[in-house]
Amino acid sequence: MKLTGWQIFWIVATVEVVMAIWLRISPAVEIAKQDAWMSMLLSCVLGGAITYLVVKVGMQHPGQSLTQFSQELLGSWLGKIITIPYFTAWFILSGDVLRSFADFIHLVLLDQTPVWVLMVMILGAAIYLTSTSGITGIGRFCEIAGPVTIITLLVSLLLNISNAKWRSLLPVMGDASLKEIISASLAPSSFLGESFMLLVLLSFLSNSKHILKKTMASVWMTGIMLIITTIMVLMVFGTAVAQELRFPYFMLVRSINILNFIQNLDILVIFIWIFGVFAKISLYLFMTSYEMGQWFRIKSWKRMMWFSAPVIFIIALSIPNEATIMLLQKFWETIAIPVCAIAIPLCLWIVTSAKRKLVKTDQ
Repeated sequence: MKLTGWQIFWIVATVEVVMAIWLRISPAVEIAKQDAWMSMLLSCVLGGAITYLVVKVGMQHPGQSLTQFSQELLGSWLGKIITIPYFTAWFILSGDVLRSFADFIHLVLLDQTPVWVLMVMILGAAIYLTSTSGITGIGRFCEIAGPVTIITLLVSLLLNISNAKWRSLLPVMGDASLKEIISASLAPSSFLGESFMLLVLLSFLSNSKHILKKTMASVWMTGIMLIITTIMVLMVFGTAVAQELRFPYFMLVRSINILNFIQNLDILVIFIWIFGVFAKISLYLFMTSYEMGQWFRIKSWKRMMWFSAPVIFIIALSIPNEATIMLLQKFWETIAIPVCAIAIPLCLWIVTSAKRKLVKTDQ
């Protein structure tokens, strides 16, 4: 299984952009008010810093995924122990995304269909893609779905320009302090910091040329789309309304009405979101299954899918309400990202550098 640099670019962009835009705007507006776009700008910088760190760590061990090089560096037992937080984070995020997606589709489109049926459908499709073509198939899918998603987002924002009011962005730093702007940036940063998936994906890279630039560009493109969408949400709805909307971008698309002719475009956006969720579930199903196969030293990683898929489904099915979803997202923001995207990669980088210096000294 191999991935090109551009496939990794579109994988990162596709799985990050949809969920960040769908779920992170309202919480930021609630804290930072009309300065939420500044929080998104800061989150873009933080996401880029995390991406730089994980790519540097991953590229020090070409051809090896997280489970493999962590055991090589730290020994079998300690190497296995530090991968447990990654499995926990990936399973929880997958279940959270699957349940959020099913709840949304049930709410706006298929209200007579049980939520568990919707989850089985998307998870079943992910199992099929992952089992038949692995990470290569996911990369090829994202090469198609990624550009379509970005173009759809841009077109939907352009069609709403007539409803935008620039005065809704004023005053700048008038109602929110610097502390509040920084605080509001943490949640979207956690979604952009999801790029620590690269600790696994880089092991499948066929050509490492310019990979740092491509991965950084992918995260920054996602961040720029998040900034632009936040600005449009603020200009169309204002802070009072925007902070109360559960899915502000979806409502933004619903408000498009040009000459009473171009309207009701929300159904197109739903399909785009399905693409993003499908890519995300497929990716995490692959990563958990592949890394667990490495963890248990099982030759056929596909066998682990029959463990990973039910776990993801059970987590999603066990989420009772929106409050639990918000709690899981808080876990991702305050625990998963600091541990899995910053602390462990930083330690691995230090250990790798130290071992290389010792080898040079011995020579």
